[in-house]
Amino acid sequence: MGRKTLFVQLTIIVILLFVAMIGCKEQTATPEELSQMNKDFAKALNEKDAEAASLLYAEDASLLPPNESICTGRENIKKYWQGAIDAGTTNVSVSTISTGSDGDLGYEIGRFELSYPGPDGKMIMEKGKYTEILKRTDDGKWISIYGIWNSDPSSSEQ
Repeated sequence: MGRKTLFVQLTIIVILLFVAMIGCKEQTATPEELSQMNKDFAKALNEKDAEAASLLYAEDASLLPPNESICTGRENIKKYWQGAIDAGTTNVSVSTISTGSDGDLGYEIGRFELSYPGPDGKMIMEKGKYTEILKRTDDGKWISIYGIWNSDPSSSEQ
């Protein structure tokens, strides 16, 4: 084999290795990408669309609601959020505190506010915090695999 042929082959190998390294590099998600799931979630609840809310979760995702059993599976999650909608949940808003990712896994920590009718029919505003563990789908969208939240203590409990 001549020197020229060896040089061409080595050059091709180096180029292929470089291309492979670029292709394998894990992408870090932006805070905007990681917080989009919960923005879409709040919008879905405000539009009273449990189906749209459930599609923001992986097929085998789990909710860990406060003082309730774990809710696993997209269909059960849809039923859970439909129950919240039917109970009068409204004015849902979220704000991101922090995010992070490593490859196709990420998280979002944030705060929420929502309203629902109390036993006397008067609207109660609830504030709290949440954590979502997210995974990136094949199409680049971030969906929840685990969601947990809890309410802040009421002002009378502080």
